[in-house]
Amino acid sequence: MNFFKKSIVVKLWLAMVMLVLIITWVTGMVQSNFIKKIYYRQQMDHIYRQGYDIAGTVSSGKDIREKISLLSDMTNTNIMLVDSKGFIEECQGMGMDMSSADPATRGTSIIGHHGDLIGPEDLNKVLSGESLVFRGMNQIISTEVLSVAVPVKTGGIISGAVIVSHSMAAIEGQVLDFQRVIVNVGLGGITLATFLSLLFSRSLSRPLIQMKSVALGLSGGDFSKKIEVRSGDEIGDLAASLNKLSDELQEKIAALERLDKTRKDFVAGVSHELRTPLTIIQGYAEALQDNVAGSEEERRDCLAGIVNESGRIKRLISDLLDLRRIESGQEHIELRDFDVIPVMADAVDKMRVLAEAKGVELSLDVTGSLLLVRANPDRLEQVVANLVENALRHTPCGGRIGVYVYREDPFACVKVTDSGPGLPPDQQDLIWEKFYKVDKSRARNDVGGTGLGLATVKRLVENMGGSVGVESVPGQGAVFNFCLRLKPE
Repeated sequence: MNFFKKSIVVKLWLAMVMLVLIITWVTGMVQSNFIKKIYYRQQMDHIYRQGYDIAGTVSSGKDIREKISLLSDMTNTNIMLVDSKGFIEECQGMGMDMSSADPATRGTSIIGHHGDLIGPEDLNKVLSGESLVFRGMNQIISTEVLSVAVPVKTGGIISGAVIVSHSMAAIEGQVLDFQRVIVNVGLGGITLATFLSLLFSRSLSRPLIQMKSVALGLSGGDFSKKIEVRSGDEIGDLAASLNKLSDELQEKIAALERLDKTRKDFVAGVSHELRTPLTIIQGYAEALQDNVAGSEEERRDCLAGIVNESGRIKRLISDLLDLRRIESGQEHIELRDFDVIPVMADAVDKMRVLAEAKGVELSLDVTGSLLLVRANPDRLEQVVANLVENALRHTPCGGRIGVYVYREDPFACVKVTDSGPGLPPDQQDLIWEKFYKVDKSRARNDVGGTGLGLATVKRLVENMGGSVGVESVPGQGAVFNFCLRLKPE
């Protein structure tokens, strides 16, 4: 019973079968009654014609008995000839053989002898010149008949009437044969419709069953299942929508997972970046508290360390807030047209002090005389400073850092090279993430960074309509670059 309640195939099949049964039954009843009426009308017309033909034959007055006998046998009817007073002169067919020539039947009245076949009033109407069709009971053969009564005229004067009767059983037998044909055709149609409706219901429900399977898979996190769309109707649209929903859910869940991982990495990175300076500050503070730093010089060193690490924490928080504003779109970067070359020269000059303190050679190489772009000069200077600062962290003393400014139509490009340890190929796309470290060998030294420089570079350049990239071979340094579209001159 539960199968019938739950299976949509069975429900659709039963609904269609019931619909076919109702339509077939109603159609069969209507057709049966319609055919019955048509057949009765045809029989009445046929009997009318027979009555008039026989009346014409009787009017000729020749071989009446033989003609009536022959016609009754040919048409399987009862033919009765009465005179003007209602007495039977001849009666042939359907098991009857009566004649006025027979003394046993001479003077027999149709009214008394045949019961309710025809009443006195109807007989008088016929003998007055009317033609009638009626149903009645022939008492002699105990059979209900359909009859027509036609007046017989001899010399223009009504001399009697002809009554032609067909057995109702024979007529109804023909009607019953028609009805049997209708029933058989209906049963065949029902059988065929039942089979076709089963196929149709299975075909109609197949995508619905697939949708159920896909929906259950979605609820369990399985996005691999897809519905095969074979139609362009509403069910096909629903299947396509469910497939699209599956893809979008998969993408959004993957994005949420990436976001959650980024959040966890961010928290871990911030915690790590804060732990080191806080540990150093705590160590210096405890040394001062416990009078471990006995001399004035040692106390000044401790205080200087506390100030430096506090500054490092301040820079970390400042960079975090700055990056947050850039990523969230809260900070509007005002763009204007300017020449890249002088901005790059100022940025490199400001970084020379750090490079000299590290013992690293920092150079600027410019190709061309005018590189006009639409960007923000302050933010562009920050981008170069971050790239040079990143190169300083990973370039050993005695190394070299080069900043190259050049045209690569339709872009103005800046390239920062270093002579550090380089980057593994599989990690070059990851360095733009916040707090990402390639390995411990590239740990930050005393130049000190927050781990947000490259992430800030990427967001700033992209917000100004440019792109960033990196090329590196382990052991041969790294090349960082960014490009901005040139303004037409």
